[in-house]
Amino acid sequence: MSRTIRQNAPNIKAAPSTLDRLGRRVVVGLLCTMAGLAAAGTGGAFLLKPGTAQAGRVVGDTLRTAANYARLPAMIFTLSDGDRLRELRVRVVLDMEPTAPVKTVESYGPRIANAMTNVMLDTDPGELRGRNGAFYIKDAVMRTAAKELGSMKIRQVLVQELVMR
Repeated sequence: MSRTIRQNAPNIKAAPSTLDRLGRRVVVGLLCTMAGLAAAGTGGAFLLKPGTAQAGRVVGDTLRTAANYARLPAMIFTLSDGDRLRELRVRVVLDMEPTAPVKTVESYGPRIANAMTNVMLDTDPGELRGRNGAFYIKDAVMRTAAKELGSMKIRQVLVQELVMR
């Protein structure tokens, strides 16, 4: 009987194991995923390519009208919390409507800074602590600048520096 088993053994083929079948599926799945990601990357590159300039327009002119910033001079205030004096240094930029001339708005800078001095006389340094301080300064500058500038519209006040010592 052992002789029969030995003679038939070379003719018996072993079935592939479950691990081999699973390994092949994983490799095929990874290859498909990589091909899909490559196709998506190529398609994304075509969708996100930079636009070309419009005929007759310079790209710089288009960007210049979108943002209209007027820098105000640095403002330094002395605040009292009852026990000691605190120095507050503030630098802001006004985001203006595109129709407002920047040079004119910047010429109003000293008047806005002077009016801010009067507003800050009534301010307690405790109100400027934390992130509420930036909101307080933005609101105060917005109200003061709107009074001084009159009909020129301010979109937003951007705080560049807010330091209390």
